[in-house]
Amino acid sequence: MGKLVHTNAVIEIHRVLETAGYDTEGEQGLFNLSAIRGKKCLLVLCSDDINLLQRFDMTPYTIMLEDTKVMCDKLIFTGNTDFRPKEADIWSREQLERYIAAATMARIYSEQFDLDELLPVVSDTAAPPLLPLSGVVRDLLLPIRITGRDAVKIAHQEGPMVLRMIPYWYYQYTSRGEAGYKGKVVNFEDEGSGWVNAINGLAADFGEVVPVPGMVPADADVMSPVNSKTEITERVCEDLMQKLTKRVRIKTVSGDAIFAEEKEFRPSRDDIKVTVEKVYVPVWQIRGKKDIVEVNAYTGEELTVPSDEGCEVF
Repeated sequence: MGKLVHTNAVIEIHRVLETAGYDTEGEQGLFNLSAIRGKKCLLVLCSDDINLLQRFDMTPYTIMLEDTKVMCDKLIFTGNTDFRPKEADIWSREQLERYIAAATMARIYSEQFDLDELLPVVSDTAAPPLLPLSGVVRDLLLPIRITGRDAVKIAHQEGPMVLRMIPYWYYQYTSRGEAGYKGKVVNFEDEGSGWVNAINGLAADFGEVVPVPGMVPADADVMSPVNSKTEITERVCEDLMQKLTKRVRIKTVSGDAIFAEEKEFRPSRDDIKVTVEKVYVPVWQIRGKKDIVEVNAYTGEELTVPSDEGCEVF
C-alpha cells in the first residue's frame, strides 16, 4: 500500500479502537498501534509487505497488565490477498469500511460501540456476502492434482463420475501461558493445525499442506457445511484444553517427612487461540456397477468413509 493509504489506515483504525474503549497509542517498529482495554492488549500492523506480515504474524508478544503477563492479540490490515495469517486476525477493506461507519455513528449519537458485536453471523440462510472489488469470489481450496482418468485407475472401476467439492474446516491453533504451584511450573505452549470434515465431523490429515485461494470448477458439485464454524472452534478448543491438561506429582519436605500430592494443571480458554477457515477439498465420486468409490483429487487416496452423508456404499 502507498504511504498515504498506510497513514490514513492507521489513523482510522486508531479512531475505531478508541471508540471501542481501547487506550490506543502509535508505535514505531514492527507494528503501528498498540491498544489496551482492561486485560486485553491488541497490536495493529498495516502493510502489504509479505515478509513484514509473516514476521509480525509469527512473533509472540506479551505485556504486563496489573502484574499479570498477558499474550497480545494481533490485527492486520492489508490488501495482500496472498497472505494467510496463522495467528493474527485480518481486516479486509470491506471490513474496515464497516467498522469505520459503525464507529462514526456511535460517536455521533454517543452510543456504545463494541467490535465483537459487528462480526458477521455465519448462517446458511444469510444473504450472500458482497463481492470483493475485483468482482471475483475466490474460495480457499486444495488444488486438483488427480485427474478423472487417474481416479478411475485408483478405484479399479468405471462408471458415471462427478467432481465434488467437500467443505472442511481447516484450523490453526496456538497455546500460550503457564501455571505454577509450590515452585512447580507447567508450560502450556503448543501450536499446530488440523482438518475437520464440515459435513460428517470427522478429523482428516492432508499432511503439511496450506490451502490456496482459487476458483471452484463450474461443473463441480459443491457441498454445504453441516457443522458450523462456531461449533468446530469450540470443539477444537475443548480438545486442546484436555490434551494440554497435565497431572503432576509434587513433593514437599517438612522436617524429616516427605509429603506427595498430585495436582492437575489445565490451561484456560484465554490461553488458546484458534483460527478456523472453510476449505474445499476436491473428491472424485465414481458410481460403478456395484459400488460408489470416492478418490481424493488432491492426495489420490481412495476414501474408506463417505465424504458426506448423502453417499452410501451398497
